[in-house]
Order: sequence, then C-alpha cells, then structure tokens
Amino acid sequence: MEMFKYYLKLSFRNLIRNRLFFILMISTLAVGVGVFLANVAIIKSMSSDPIPHKSERIFNVSLNIWSNDNPDAELIEVMRYNDAMHILKNDIATNTMVHYQSSVYTRDINAKSLTRHQAVVRATTPGFFPLTDAPFAFGGAWQQDYAKQIVIGDTFNQQVFGGGNSVGKTLEIDGKPFEIVGVLKPWSLKPAFYKAAFEQAFEPTDDIYAPIETAMDNEWAIVLRNMSTDRINSVSDNRGKNGFFIQAFVQLDTLDQKNLMQQYLDNYSQHRKAQGEYLRANDNRLLDVNEWLTHQKVVDERMLAFALASSLFLAVCIFNASSLLLARYHSARFETGLRRAVGARMKDVFYQGVVESMLIGLCCAVLTLLFGWVFLQISMTLFPALKQTSDIDITLILMGIAIALITSFISMLYPLIRSCRTSLSTTLK
Repeated sequence: MEMFKYYLKLSFRNLIRNRLFFILMISTLAVGVGVFLANVAIIKSMSSDPIPHKSERIFNVSLNIWSNDNPDAELIEVMRYNDAMHILKNDIATNTMVHYQSSVYTRDINAKSLTRHQAVVRATTPGFFPLTDAPFAFGGAWQQDYAKQIVIGDTFNQQVFGGGNSVGKTLEIDGKPFEIVGVLKPWSLKPAFYKAAFEQAFEPTDDIYAPIETAMDNEWAIVLRNMSTDRINSVSDNRGKNGFFIQAFVQLDTLDQKNLMQQYLDNYSQHRKAQGEYLRANDNRLLDVNEWLTHQKVVDERMLAFALASSLFLAVCIFNASSLLLARYHSARFETGLRRAVGARMKDVFYQGVVESMLIGLCCAVLTLLFGWVFLQISMTLFPALKQTSDIDITLILMGIAIALITSFISMLYPLIRSCRTSLSTTLK
C-alpha cells in the first residue's frame, strides 16, 4: 500500500510537470471513447427489449390471405377489417388487440379558448392496455366497442388539462363530444413495437386511445399504411371490403397457446381460400416482439456502419496516444535509467507506469462522459429522428469509465514495455 501511494504521488507529479503533453493525450483518447460511447447509446436503445418480462409471449400476426392472384409472396403487416375481427374473436390468446393510427384536432369542450390541439390517435381495442402494460394513473379502458369514450396519455393530459385526474372530462373531436374514461401515467416504450412496421418505433406513445369501431364510424383517417383492391369511399366503408390497414398482436403465454393460435390462423386461411381467395406462398406468421423488431430492421444499418467507423476511429485515437507516450518515455529514458541505477527494478518501473495509466484513465473518463453527452446532443440535433432513441444511463456511464481505463492502459502498454526493456548500460552510457 505504501508503494502504491508512492507510485500515485509520482504519477501525479509527472502529470503536473508534463501537463500540456498529458492534456493532449487525454483529450485524444476522450474524443475517441466519447464518439464510441454516443454511438453505443443510440444502438443500445434501438436494439433494447421494450417489454423484457414478456416480449417472448407477445406476437405480431401476419396473414397470408390476399384478395387476388398476386405473384408477390411477401407477407404484409396489415390486414382487412373482417380478418382483424376474426382474430379478435379468438378464445386462445390471453390478450388480443388490433389497431390502426389516426390523427385528429381536439379541444377541451369546456375551455374558453377555441385553440385546437393536434393529437395522434390509436384506434384499438381494450386488449391494447394489458398487452402492452400501459400504466393507468386514473380510470381504465372503455367497456363497449362503439362507446364514445377515450383514454388519453400523460403528455396530452398535461397539454390540454394541465395534468391531474381528467376522468369524466369531455374532449371535443371534430365537433363531437368524447368522454375521458382513463388517463395513463408517463409511459415510454422504446422501441414502440406496435408502431415498428411504419418506421415509428422511436416515436412517443400516443395522445389518444379510442375504440376502433368508434374511430371508423367517425371516419378518423388512416394516416399510415393503407392499401386496397376494392373501391373504398370512406374509412367505415372498409368493413366487408378488401382494405388492408389494421395490425394485430396477441399475447400467448404458453407453447400450447401458440400452437393453437397458429392452427386457428391456418384454418381461417383455408376457409378464405375455399371462398375463392388466394394464399401467398408463405405461411401465416407469428413473430414475438424481438423477432418482429428484427424483421422490421429497427436497428438502422447506417448506425451499424457508423458503429464500425467509430470503433476504427477509437483505434486510431489509441494508436496516436500510444505514439505520444512512446515519445514521452523516450525523452524520459534518462530519468528511468537513473531510477534503475539507484535500485529500482524493472517491475517497479512497470507498476509505476500502470498506476500512471490508471490516473490518466480516470481523467480520461471524466472527459469521455462530457464528450459522449456532447456528441449525443450533436447527433440528435443533426438527425431529429434520433431524439427518442437514446440516453446515457448508469450502465453506459460505467461502460464509459471502463473503456476509458482500458484504452488508457492499452495506450501505455507498448511504450511502457519498451521503456522497461531498454538496457540499463545503454541508458547510462
């Protein structure tokens, strides 16, 4: 312990004496590690499991049914209203939900101001909330399919009502009143797996949740993917026609449930085929949350390429820092030789270098966290789509500190070995 204190004191004295040199070296390493850490923060968020305690039990449903002889065998992520209603009626899944996204303008019906707020609507079914574990602060979900009742998110509640318990209040949407029956707690789902098919996996959770039948009856527009092989005049006109716009998710808690659901879907496909419809070459598909996110390529390939580039940049920074240290040890070889001449062993010189690398690594770690945060903010400024994807949590902070210490040691290792292996007689001569 006494020797460690001595090495630490000597290392601190060296850093003060050669402060400009070590500032340059520490900055070089910190920039490399900071860029790498910012990139890891983005990729970590992109590839994270949004609902880890049951992600392997929630499945997206994709049907192989199509209304005409289309040679494209690729399954699509949306289905018709009638197909969605058939899935909704199953008695196999623990929870089932179907949904589509809309957008409306709304206001507090009792507000003196006529200002309207644009809101993202999730037209869905009550199963949405237990399936996604959406947390309620007040109230609960609607109980009737055609009810003029809605659930609102926390951010929207703050924006329109100033927060608090808004259950029982009324929103005006397109001139019609809708009763609020539930208010969610602050809720972030990263990635939002139920939006992943529309490149919205990192968008905030929705403002308003409404019964899908009510949304269609009130002609709330379908704002995302929508295709049809029939002439469809309105949203409600999709009932009974070949308009593909709804997604479905089921929660299957056991392998038996999954097998029964697969059979349920296959039987339905064969039933539709017997009625003259066509089946694509691929089977009906059940993908759990993580398989679904991988299928939708939620982790941007460009970010993976940038991760490789930032890793190479970090390697260059380590090489540059090592070159600087090699020059520094070469210039200090007389001091090293003098220490060895008065009795210091090679391992003493090496241990002192290791302690010095730890001190440099700690200084580097502080700058790394600062640079990592700065580079993350720059990335989100240049690419606004990344705003919801990343943050630096305690895991990344510990990772940044560890990488800073490791890179500092790696940078110092070769110069230190060269310094220790120099012949004492050559140095003194």
